[in-house]
Amino acid sequence: MDFPQLFAQRYDALTNFWLAGIWDMVPHDLMRQRPHPRVNSIAWILWHMTRVEDAGLSRFAADLPQVLDAGDWMPKIKVPWRHNGSDMTLPEVDELSRQVDLEALHAYAEAVQVRTRAVVSQLTSERLDETLGRDRLQTILVTEGLAHSAPQALLQNYLGWTVAKAVLNFGLTHPYQHLGEIDVIATLLGVDFG
Repeated sequence: MDFPQLFAQRYDALTNFWLAGIWDMVPHDLMRQRPHPRVNSIAWILWHMTRVEDAGLSRFAADLPQVLDAGDWMPKIKVPWRHNGSDMTLPEVDELSRQVDLEALHAYAEAVQVRTRAVVSQLTSERLDETLGRDRLQTILVTEGLAHSAPQALLQNYLGWTVAKAVLNFGLTHPYQHLGEIDVIATLLGVDFG
């Protein structure tokens, strides 16, 4: 089994089963709620996961424009921020949760998933082994505004990453971590995934 096949096996379970179930089973009004003062809403998490995946696969792995820009998604989803939401304050999380257009966010997430599958299907062993350069990271994180806060700290964190590490982190590890968070929040909101 090659890298694209292995990735697709885990990614298909993530998108076609877990994420699809969240979109199908959690009512929109509950997606917007934070069931505890110190947790995020499901809407915020889905937006954050999608932004991280879009930037991670489009920019870090493929050096393509983000789906966010190619599809003019910012006005559609009604979120004015280009960054991925890391270090947002809880009032900012509340603001995003209230104003985000969930149907448009769902469509944006599906467009990002199409891009992710296309990017990964084209990756070669040589490309997977490439290391992300400082100038490219600086452009993505600072010039293009991906980093919400502490862009230089993020830059230092990502120095030395390979394309393979970026793909695995932003396409699988990160979203699977947030699935656990969503499950806890959904339980607190009374949603039973059965």
